[in-house]
Amino acid sequence: MEAVLSLRQALEEGDTLKLQALLEEIHPQDLLALWDELRGEHRYVLLTLLSKEKLAEVFSNLPPEAQAEYLKTLPPWKVQELFEELSLDDLADALQAVREEDPGLYQELLNALDSKTRKEVEALTRYQEDEAGGLMTPEYVAVREGMTVEEVLRFLRRAAPDAETIYYIYVVDDQNRLKGVLSLRDLIVADPRTKVAEILNPKVVYVRTDTDQEEVARLMADYDFTVLPVVDEEGRLVGIVTVDDVLDVLEAEATEDIHKLAAVDVPDLVYSQASPFALWLARVRWLVILILTGMITSSILQGFESLLEAVTALAFYVPVLLGTGGNTGNQSATLIIRALATRDLDLKDWREVLLKESLVGSLLGLTLAFLLLGKVVLDGHASLAPVVGLALFLLVLFANLVGAMLPVVLRRLGVDPALVSNPLVATLSDISGLLIYLSVARLLLNL
Repeated sequence: MEAVLSLRQALEEGDTLKLQALLEEIHPQDLLALWDELRGEHRYVLLTLLSKEKLAEVFSNLPPEAQAEYLKTLPPWKVQELFEELSLDDLADALQAVREEDPGLYQELLNALDSKTRKEVEALTRYQEDEAGGLMTPEYVAVREGMTVEEVLRFLRRAAPDAETIYYIYVVDDQNRLKGVLSLRDLIVADPRTKVAEILNPKVVYVRTDTDQEEVARLMADYDFTVLPVVDEEGRLVGIVTVDDVLDVLEAEATEDIHKLAAVDVPDLVYSQASPFALWLARVRWLVILILTGMITSSILQGFESLLEAVTALAFYVPVLLGTGGNTGNQSATLIIRALATRDLDLKDWREVLLKESLVGSLLGLTLAFLLLGKVVLDGHASLAPVVGLALFLLVLFANLVGAMLPVVLRRLGVDPALVSNPLVATLSDISGLLIYLSVARLLLNL
C-alpha cells in the first residue's frame, strides 16, 4: 500500500528516478489493480519505464483495445522489448487486437518479427478466439519414443527456457502425431537408460483446435489438469493450453452468463470502460421487450375490473403474489441453468426435473401460502383467505415449473437459456399470477 501511494506521488511530481526504483519493487498485479485509477498519461509513463518482464505481464492483462492503442503509441524500441518477452499466444492476441483497429499497423508489426515467430503468430491468428486454437501456445516440449530418459533430460535443459511449461512432456512420432505423455516426475524417478516408449502414458486427454473454450475449461477442471495438449484434424500436436488461460476463460464465461441472466447481452462488456450510451444500448433492448409483454398485465386487470370494484381488498395482495411468483420462478430457473451449464443435468433428464420441481413447488406453495394467510386474517379480510391462499399456492407451483422447464425447452431449441430465462420467467409469472389470482377469486367469491 505504501509503495502504491509513493508511486502516485512520484507520478504527480514527474520524478523518473523514484518511479524506476518503485517499479522494481512493486508487483505487476498490484500495478494492474491500480491501473484504472491512473490518468492516461501516467499509464503511458509506467509502460515506458517498466522492465520488459514486468511490462509483458502488465500488458498481457490489459483489454485488447488498450493493447492496440499502446502498440500504436509506444516507442518502437519498447515495442520490440515487449515482443521479445511476450509468450506467443499473448503476442498473437495483441496483434489480433491491432489488426481489428489498424490493419496497416498490424502488417508493419508482423513484418518486424523474425521469420520463425511471424510464421507461428500467423498460424495462431487463424484460429477463432473462443476455440482451443485461439487459446493455445505452440511453446511446448515434445520428444520421440526412441529417446532415453537421459537424452530427454539433456534436451529439457536446452528447451526449458523457451517452453511455456515442462511439467508435462508430450511424445510424438515422426509426423508429430501425439502418441503419449510423460510427467517430469516420471523422468526423474526412471533409470536414465530407460526408453521413453517404456514409461510413456498412451492414454492422453487432448482437444482439437476447433474445440470450444468452455469444453476446454470443463475438461481441465474435470481432470484437474494444469495443461492440455491441442491437436489438429490429423492428430498432430500443435500446441498446449495452460491453466492460466483457462482461468481467464472461466472468468469471461461467468461474466457473460451473469450479464445474460440480467438480460444484458453484450459480449466483452467492461463496466468501467463502457460509456453511458453503450450501457443504455446493452440494457434497453430486453427491457423494451419485457415492458411490451408486461403491458398484458394491465389488460388482464381491465378484464377483471368489475371484480376488483366489488372487492377492492383483492388489489392489496397483487404485489406480494406477483413478487413471490417471480422470485420463485427465477430461483428454479437459475438452479436449472447452472445445472445444465455444469452438465449436472442433461436434456434427457427433463422428466426427473419436472417431477422433482412439482414436489418442490408444492412444498414452497404450501409454506408461503400459510404465511400469507396469517397476514390476510390480521388485515381483517378473513373472507379472502381461501382465495389468496389457494392463488398463491397455484402461482408458486406454476412459476416454479415454468422456471425449471423453460431453460430445458430453450436449450432444446438451441437458444442460450441464460439470455432469456429470468426476464421471461418474471414476465410469465406476472401474467399467469394475475390470471390465476383473479380467476380463483371469481370462482370462489361467485362474482
